Amino acid sequence: MLAMRFFFACPDRVSLAARGRHRRLARASLVFGCASLLLAGCATAGFPALIDSHEVPGAYSAPRITRVRDIGQVRLPEQGAWQGASDGIAVPGELVLVEGDDFGRLPTVTIGGRAATVLARTDGGGLITQVPTGVPAGSAQVTVSQPKGRASFPLTIKRYAIVVHDGKVFTLTIDKDGAQTLGAPLSVPGARAVRLSSDGSTAYLLASGTSDGKAAATDRLVVLDLTAPGGPKLVGERALTHHARLLAAASDAPILAAIGEGKVTLFLCRHADAPAPYDAVALPKELDDPRAAELSPDGKVLALLIAAGNRLGALDVSQAPALKPITTVDLLPGERLALVRDLGFSADGETLWVVSGDNAKTLPAIQPTRLTAVRLLGNDKPAPGAGTAGASATRLLSVWRTQSVPGASAPLRLAIARGQLLASGTTIRMPPEKAAVFVSTVADAFFKLAGLELGTPAGAHAADKLWTRPQPGMMVRADVSGGGGPLFATSEIMSAIDLTPDAQRLLATAVRVSPAPATNSVVLDFGVTTAPIWGTPTPLFLPLGTVSPSELKPPFQLGDLRIQP
Repeated sequence: MLAMRFFFACPDRVSLAARGRHRRLARASLVFGCASLLLAGCATAGFPALIDSHEVPGAYSAPRITRVRDIGQVRLPEQGAWQGASDGIAVPGELVLVEGDDFGRLPTVTIGGRAATVLARTDGGGLITQVPTGVPAGSAQVTVSQPKGRASFPLTIKRYAIVVHDGKVFTLTIDKDGAQTLGAPLSVPGARAVRLSSDGSTAYLLASGTSDGKAAATDRLVVLDLTAPGGPKLVGERALTHHARLLAAASDAPILAAIGEGKVTLFLCRHADAPAPYDAVALPKELDDPRAAELSPDGKVLALLIAAGNRLGALDVSQAPALKPITTVDLLPGERLALVRDLGFSADGETLWVVSGDNAKTLPAIQPTRLTAVRLLGNDKPAPGAGTAGASATRLLSVWRTQSVPGASAPLRLAIARGQLLASGTTIRMPPEKAAVFVSTVADAFFKLAGLELGTPAGAHAADKLWTRPQPGMMVRADVSGGGGPLFATSEIMSAIDLTPDAQRLLATAVRVSPAPATNSVVLDFGVTTAPIWGTPTPLFLPLGTVSPSELKPPFQLGDLRIQP
């Protein structure tokens, strides 16, 4: 320790050779000290204390990485001792300890080629960073660079997909080759919707009732830590003051919204595993019964899709919990039937995509499946003579274009690629007319399931006859220029969709119906359908459980899922 103090106290005029001698002496002292501790029976590696970044010495040679450890989702102190949890595998949003020396005062860190922020410095020369979003699953290189050189060390990255259905939460690992289940499902009574924190470290589940399955006057938000060793772990819940049907989360900001009973509760998620609720606020009367809801990537705009009148409403929520109406637009002028089904924001937040088409209430009339692009642009120019303090946060909302989707059947849900699709697996920003939108659709004939009692022999026979028709489910790729078309068809009805961040693979919740002649009934399997997006996609159905006959009804809200960003 005396050697280390002398080394850090050396003035700048001391020669590099002398510094090198002191450095070697310091290392020898540390090695001797560690050996003494081991001989004394203290063999726990532990985690190095955090230090003030101003105490970090400059670099005297190229950096050297000795070890990289995932440490979970840790609340780091400014200085001093802390404790993490490692299992040798990191996921998006997880903190990572990089140990070594000669990192310098201002190193540049990347993980899997993506920039990572240095969050803290540790005793002994290490640093703590966080796995950024978009890092491919598999072996990723953690690289530390400074003016005298660079060093790399491998780290295993996994990406989870969280699937919610019938009070169970399934965890799947997903990569370019496919998806597979991880362990047994978690029991969360009443869970029916899932969203992720902006860094991907945490999942939020919207659930009814209480944790023991009993009825309750309000709903609750359940928090799932995705960085826990061995897989996701339930870490708490927050009670709502009202029932909620919809959950929305911003992709680039720590904001979450629970919507229902004409109210919205916003959550601030600066600590992703401890969302802090604002007071519930009433929605404007004309927007109090939305079919779908989404938050803009920056968390400042809440978009609500209203089936009656095919309208889209937008609220400014940047001054939470206050809601400031922006505008409401008519998406399909002249259409009297309720046709809108789902919506989503583009990655840049400047465009809203809405899909519309047939549903159980429109038949026997046949409506085309249409994709509508709505532009949402900021107007941050100050009023004349107002100066910078008078800048307005007004947002402009207008329908840009509506286009029929070729070859599509009745739409259910949509998902939007985070960037322009390239066969290499990289994505780049794109204009709205080039955006890839994926829509799960169902053949019109399957809306007849609404009138069947599948638990009876007659109903089972009728359902079995429906499944002898052309395949019920179809995944469609579309854009607002009228391009795209059917991507693949399946023997399952697909519902919720999400894409991997590299836009190479999609995942959808699905239900498959199989005849059971011995019991004169049908077997309803719940699971996920996964397929690559490039080439000739071959979808694969992965069963996860069963479905009650009462669930297989329009509008086919068959579970929910989200893939880590």
